[in-house]
Amino acid sequence: MGKLTDVELRNWIKAGQPVAKADGDGLTFTLSAKGTAAWTLRYRYAGKAKELTLGRYPDLSLAKARELAAEKRVQIRLGADVAEEKQAQKEAAKAAAIRSKLGTVKALYDEFYERQIAESRKNPEQVAGVFALHILPKLGNKQVEDVRPADVDAMLRPLVDRGVFRTAAKALQLTKALFSFAMKRHIIASNPAAPFNSTDTGGKTGPRSRVLSKAELVKFFKAMQDTPNFPAYSSAALRLLLALGVRKMELLTATWDQFDLKAAEWHLPADQTKTESAIRIPLSPWVLRILEEQKTRQHRNNPYVFPVQRIAPGKTTRYMGETTLNHALYMLQSDLEPFTVHDLRRTARTHLAALGVAPHIAELCLNHKTKGIEAVYNVHDYFAERRAALFALSDLLAECENGDAKKLVPIRQQRGRKA
Repeated sequence: MGKLTDVELRNWIKAGQPVAKADGDGLTFTLSAKGTAAWTLRYRYAGKAKELTLGRYPDLSLAKARELAAEKRVQIRLGADVAEEKQAQKEAAKAAAIRSKLGTVKALYDEFYERQIAESRKNPEQVAGVFALHILPKLGNKQVEDVRPADVDAMLRPLVDRGVFRTAAKALQLTKALFSFAMKRHIIASNPAAPFNSTDTGGKTGPRSRVLSKAELVKFFKAMQDTPNFPAYSSAALRLLLALGVRKMELLTATWDQFDLKAAEWHLPADQTKTESAIRIPLSPWVLRILEEQKTRQHRNNPYVFPVQRIAPGKTTRYMGETTLNHALYMLQSDLEPFTVHDLRRTARTHLAALGVAPHIAELCLNHKTKGIEAVYNVHDYFAERRAALFALSDLLAECENGDAKKLVPIRQQRGRKA
């Protein structure tokens, strides 16, 4: 029978003086200088003195402390180091809590992006866009070790069903890279994306060749008008990409001070182009109307023609995000075969050719670099010719927007157009 009584315990606590009193067989009552009362079990294991905290008093009563101490003594006699086991359990619980909070695919991606993408890739925002649009919505909230091949398949399947095979292939490539990163950190032993290959993303893809025909352009414009809540700023940007043939980020990073709307010109600076060559772009009346409409949506104190619509955590740029237009195309309600934002640039180039625009003029309209000796000795910008070409393209687009693309005359047959 133990030596201590409840009356003694209460008196010691009331006195408030630190004590350490043995009840017998290693069970000890302790009271700290801060008034914390607790039960500990003192024992020897492998010749060393050990101590196990059983619980606090009065949460753990004298009678319950004696019962628990008796159970632990049995375990010790059977060869268990009960203090070491309790510490291991605490560490396991702590690790589980950390995994629960920080072990999600989203948390893994954040570290993966910072260490392997942000500073090592030329266009990290493109990688971020694929994750934001396709991977994280499906896998982001899952624990890394819980992701299975079936989850990866569920992420890829909608992309394949929509026919965006290149996007599916890119999503698979990045998913494999993400989980390879997890394997290197010993978070998982195998890569859940490893069993998948090109046959799971629509087969191997060759060079892109998707071009919207005149009839498809009519459908495209109508779909933007008819799709509920289709963003007006996205519609404006998509129409301008078709009419001007510029690259997506050349347009999205453009500021209003680059535009002279009275002179109907856009002065695109060299540091904003892929070719690192400044270019003066003529603006047709159709394009000017779109820009004027966009100007009415201008955000206060934001200089960009297409300002960011919603500030995401960690985002510092003030212009429309890299993936915004991609998302707009995904929400488009139409029976059109899938196409990407970049396909609009190819569509512009193809229709310039169909309108009879000379190849070198069409290439200059897209601000492609002239190759060979021509680039060295001919620095003429063919502004008048590009103006006629882009005006003809705008006429085509305007007719498509109005639902009729049959009345157009190729540029080589036109007469009297002022350059």
